[in-house]
Amino acid sequence: MKRVTILSVLCVMIFCASPVVAEDWQMAKGSNLSFSSSFQGDAFSGSFTKFTPQIRFNPKNLEQSRFDVVIYLASANTQNIERDDTLKTADFFDVTKTATARFTATQFQALGNRKYLAKGQLSLRGISKPVNLKFTWQQNKSAVLIGEAAINRLDFNVGIGDWKDISLLPNTVKISTKLVLIRKVPAKP
Repeated sequence: MKRVTILSVLCVMIFCASPVVAEDWQMAKGSNLSFSSSFQGDAFSGSFTKFTPQIRFNPKNLEQSRFDVVIYLASANTQNIERDDTLKTADFFDVTKTATARFTATQFQALGNRKYLAKGQLSLRGISKPVNLKFTWQQNKSAVLIGEAAINRLDFNVGIGDWKDISLLPNTVKISTKLVLIRKVPAKP
């Protein structure tokens, strides 16, 4: 009887001492990445219909967590053909020279009540700048990440030339995301 008790205690100690691993997640249906601004005082919004997030996250192991999101700039859709075509030009995303933007984050901070801050870098048009993403994380068998960030478009040379006038097109652009995530199944060897 004493052997069983000692063995049980050892198993519990080993299990409790095991490190918490950050989990890999993949995007599922219902995810979106959107942006909003205004032009001459009229609000508009749009979304990127193609983006690929690689998410490694565990609230109990922020040190091993990582976000790596590639955004395909030509997929910008504001449901206005003229505006969408303009976004693809050299004055905005310049999709012929830079097809993608990328957000990466390796530093995370718990803010309490399932809220977190991802301190990351956004690379857009060959320029990298710090961008913070505030987000909530809800997890059961799947997870939902809902986040917001704000960027200054002129920091990335987005909206230059005639579009540089911030009285017509504000400098600040709001970015919103909702990622519906499922656990990534490890590849079999």
